[in-house]
Amino acid sequence: MTETITLENGLRIVLEKSKNAKTFSAVIWVASGSGYETPETSGASHFIEHMIFKGSDKRSALDIAVEMDEIGGYLNAYTAREATCFYARTLSEHMPKALDILCDMVRNPRLDAEDIELEKSIIKEEIAMYEDDPEDLCTDTFYEKVWKNSMLGSNILGTVETVDAVTKESLTAHMKKFYVPERTVISISGNFDEKTAVEICKSYFSDIKNTDFRLNPVSAEFCPCIIPIKKDFSQNQLILGFEGVAAGTKMREPALLISSILGGTPSSRLFQHIRENLGLVYSIDTSCVSYLKSGIFTVCMGLGEKSEEKAITETIKIISEFADTVTEKELARAKEQAVTGFVMDLENPSSHASRNGRNQLYYGREITEEEVIGNIRAVTLDEIKETASVIFDMSRISLCVAGRTKTKKAYESIINSAIERSNAK
Repeated sequence: MTETITLENGLRIVLEKSKNAKTFSAVIWVASGSGYETPETSGASHFIEHMIFKGSDKRSALDIAVEMDEIGGYLNAYTAREATCFYARTLSEHMPKALDILCDMVRNPRLDAEDIELEKSIIKEEIAMYEDDPEDLCTDTFYEKVWKNSMLGSNILGTVETVDAVTKESLTAHMKKFYVPERTVISISGNFDEKTAVEICKSYFSDIKNTDFRLNPVSAEFCPCIIPIKKDFSQNQLILGFEGVAAGTKMREPALLISSILGGTPSSRLFQHIRENLGLVYSIDTSCVSYLKSGIFTVCMGLGEKSEEKAITETIKIISEFADTVTEKELARAKEQAVTGFVMDLENPSSHASRNGRNQLYYGREITEEEVIGNIRAVTLDEIKETASVIFDMSRISLCVAGRTKTKKAYESIINSAIERSNAK
């Protein structure tokens, strides 16, 4: 069981003690992500994530690295569309030092002007690196186009132009707006002294004023489209996608199980037929990504340009017939995969800390393991069929291909022909 302590200013501290553990993990979640930015501030959340490792008022970047290495700890962070996450883990005996470093970094970043200019070059290199990777380029472009009217679809890194426009003043303003108690959760799991942990957190965060700027989820309208991206890659990356389901809805668990049955495991339909039986792709998998108010369901493939037409046609055929052909046996297998994966992921304190903090930030409550497993086990075959019928609307299918691509018109013809064939059967 977890315990949630809410400070007077609204900041939440989630504690989960495990006396048998030998390690501890701390995660600081902040509701600052690309979805909450503007076209002018795109990439600000990610830039701040980088800058927080550049030193605080009392520690240089080298101090942070050395002090964490001295206790054998691990420190990292990532930026997503709806939040930024900072985390640390080490042996239980080093909890006070590791937690102090983490809190100090997030609460008192130096934001030095010279460091900011240096980091601009690093982030622009990161943008260039992703543009040279078929999978990243295809995924980022897909989101940008199907969610073109929402910042939820914007690139988390921002653009070269918005990165160049960053100043100390703009980052400070962003932090002042988003790094507030009501949008921050500190989650700690493992074996640690609760009183000491809470006191450390209070010493850094209790003086921040609540601005009543609460998390307000961003929605995104799905805009079907076909996007060829010509690049001289040795292999093409392809995404077939549909509008998915939002987190916390009744279709969330069925959608996850559909993803597993279609392309989530080596025994899945798409993997066995498209890769193993026909040999059309090097890789193929499905993804069901849910945000607080929106979602996307994708089929991703790595393949040669000559295999595209056949791979698209066969994939659409399998998806089109899914609701009518899915079986209880497949559902049972998918449930077992989902439950086993969930339980195994929670074998370490880091997963507990991350999950507990995210649930408190997004939903304002603890979601127990029993509740998650119960929701998965409760999904029926009728719910799978109903959810599949909603998601797989062929009139709203989207396609993004990066590499040695065909024309947009050619892809439209392939998709339309594949849908017509599926409807005729």
